[in-house]
Amino acid sequence: MQKIGDNTLRNKIVFVIFLGLALLMWLMAIYGGDSSYADEKTHLRQINRFLKGNYYLLSDLTTIPGYHLTIASVVSGAGFFIDLSATREIRLVSLFISIASIWIFFLISKQLGIKNPYLRTLQFIFLPISFFYFPFIYTDIFSLILVLVAFYFLLKKRYNSSAFFIFLSLLVRQTNIVWAAFFWFYIYISDYGFAFSLNSFKKHLHQTIGYICTGSLFGLFVFLNHGISIGDRTNQQVGFHLGNVYFFLVIACILFLPLTLISLVSLFKIKTRKIKLHRGLILNIIAGGLIAVSFVFFIPALHMYNLKMRFLRNIVLQQAYHQYIFLYALAIFFGYLTIFQLKFEKKILSVFPFVLASIIPSLLIEQRYYIIPLTFMLLFRKETGAKKEYILLFYFFALSAGLIYMLLKFELFF
Repeated sequence: MQKIGDNTLRNKIVFVIFLGLALLMWLMAIYGGDSSYADEKTHLRQINRFLKGNYYLLSDLTTIPGYHLTIASVVSGAGFFIDLSATREIRLVSLFISIASIWIFFLISKQLGIKNPYLRTLQFIFLPISFFYFPFIYTDIFSLILVLVAFYFLLKKRYNSSAFFIFLSLLVRQTNIVWAAFFWFYIYISDYGFAFSLNSFKKHLHQTIGYICTGSLFGLFVFLNHGISIGDRTNQQVGFHLGNVYFFLVIACILFLPLTLISLVSLFKIKTRKIKLHRGLILNIIAGGLIAVSFVFFIPALHMYNLKMRFLRNIVLQQAYHQYIFLYALAIFFGYLTIFQLKFEKKILSVFPFVLASIIPSLLIEQRYYIIPLTFMLLFRKETGAKKEYILLFYFFALSAGLIYMLLKFELFF
């Protein structure tokens, strides 16, 4: 009992230390860099409009302005000590709200029975794909908060509350309809498994009436709006594009590289000097190879926004699509194996069709679209040994620190 108590105390101390480091890095990003970055300009203009009592939407705003109204409301309430026109002060408000995701993630980790929720939460904090956006005026982390709250209530079987928060998330990013669909499906397989019966489906419809209403309202919005995007529709065309699928696998390869290398080594069991491979690994090697080869022979088109060289992502894409095609294909291959080696339960594997549905429609290759999928991958993956988990944490910390350094040193946005 004493040992458990000591471990808990140690975990709390480590958590506080790393959280302090995260706060320091976020403050450096807020005060040490440019006055505004990329899409921040659009979001700032819309927030400032609301602060001035002007509720007309910008023509280049693509999302329903739930985030902007929230930030404007908080800033207005704190107006007696905040300069309403100061970008950095508004960033602080956005950061303060974004930090709520840490607490929600921790609660979900405990609800899922993760043995060390403090360590898993630290991995979430320093997940490079989202860490970078905590201090900036972007909709993504606020959207993530609402989706996580919806999932937390789902786990508590409070389905109407879950549906309410997933509905709120649609007022921030319309693409969250995919996660509404996943949650609705997840509720069914959690309660009834993968076997289908008419009686079970009727019960499911009755207990998820909030989700049915949410889906209906979203369908009405799309009909009246003549599409999903609010503005900038010329550059937000929905279609079937594999560029984000390939890049998602590359990102997965990079993020979980330490675990992949450790797992691949352990899979090679040396007996009588022969290497024995698991049947599942062989099948996944074939599948991963086919996906990687498909990129080489059918290189996707790039969106015009992917040509802006101020973004690290776009620099990587330009190099990958023109000079290092085979290296990029190799990263795609290992990215697929990475997802395999993270070891998800059968019920959890059902998330991946929804991951594809969330990223395939967009021609623009953008890593921010992967924040919610990768957050769920962190939550759902099976725990490994403490040593491996700490290796992953330090690896995430190093990657996040590197991104902040590139931002401050070279003004290179992620």
